[in-house]
Amino acid sequence: MSMVDEAPADDGASRLERGAEDADSLLYYAVSAGRDVGAAIRDPIVRTHRAVTERKPVTNEEEAEFLAAYAKLAAMVHPTTAATLRATSRSVRRPLLWRLFSHELISDAQRVAYRFGLMALILIVIIGGAEWTRTFINSVVTDQAEYTRALEELRTTRAAQKRLVEQIALLDRDRQGAADALRATLVRQREDLDVRVQLLDDREAGLSRRIQAGYETLYRILPFVNWNELRNVITPVATIVAVLVLPVLYGALGTCAFVLRTVYAEMVERSFDGRRTGEFMVRIFLGMLSGVSLQWLLVRDGQAIPGGVTPAVLAFLGGYGVELLFAAIDRILSTVIAALRGDRRRPKPSAERKEGGA
Repeated sequence: MSMVDEAPADDGASRLERGAEDADSLLYYAVSAGRDVGAAIRDPIVRTHRAVTERKPVTNEEEAEFLAAYAKLAAMVHPTTAATLRATSRSVRRPLLWRLFSHELISDAQRVAYRFGLMALILIVIIGGAEWTRTFINSVVTDQAEYTRALEELRTTRAAQKRLVEQIALLDRDRQGAADALRATLVRQREDLDVRVQLLDDREAGLSRRIQAGYETLYRILPFVNWNELRNVITPVATIVAVLVLPVLYGALGTCAFVLRTVYAEMVERSFDGRRTGEFMVRIFLGMLSGVSLQWLLVRDGQAIPGGVTPAVLAFLGGYGVELLFAAIDRILSTVIAALRGDRRRPKPSAERKEGGA
């Protein structure tokens, strides 16, 4: 029974001690920032902090006066709080990677900024590799299309060459003097086709070597992908990279930019709260979802993106401001609801016929 009675007292005393410490920190911050803190706010906080530090008893009236003063001080320096002051104070060891450059202490806000900054750098490297891979795949696809056209043109040219050879052979069998001029013309045409065939052969061989070298390069970059099996479906692979993989990465990069800007602003005004780190991680996933979803919602086949931006910029903006996704969803939803309401309000043909007959 005594343990139950003592627990609330201990809890209340610890809360008062922590509150007095926080209020004292906030008071010194307000004074150092040039705030005019009146005696009605300053004195109760100073007295209570000194009392709890010296383990002196605090009466209910003194505690109530302290809480009222603390509330006014908190409103005065909002959004800065004691928690944000601790989060922006240099009291944390640097991450292992940054210890190579300095062993000075940093704040929780700096550590979060380092993490998201490192994440942004990693995303930039991955995006650079993905963009290079997509560009290289597109060049291979272009070479394959050109190779197909070259083969078709070579096939047509060889057929024309064969017909000329047959015509010249017929003229040689007839051996008529009047056909000499025609034969000479056909021979010149055949010679031109021979040159054309040789050029097309060289072009076809060069494209074949380029395509093979391209697949070998892709295999060295992505050895876990069997590019020999993907030769016939490499165009869909490039499409997937362009419309699915890269927008997700750009969305995550945009979110990292937003987080870094937010953390920087909160570091300047000493309002960063380390408890928001989980919210930032959730926003990363929202940014990835927004980056890929905005293209599904706003881009139409054969139409330009609204505002004239590129798909990469749209995905980045979607990650930076995830509200764009919700705005697009609300816009489409309102359009669908308006269309459905219009269909419901439209009179049925049967009812119109009954009214006309009446």
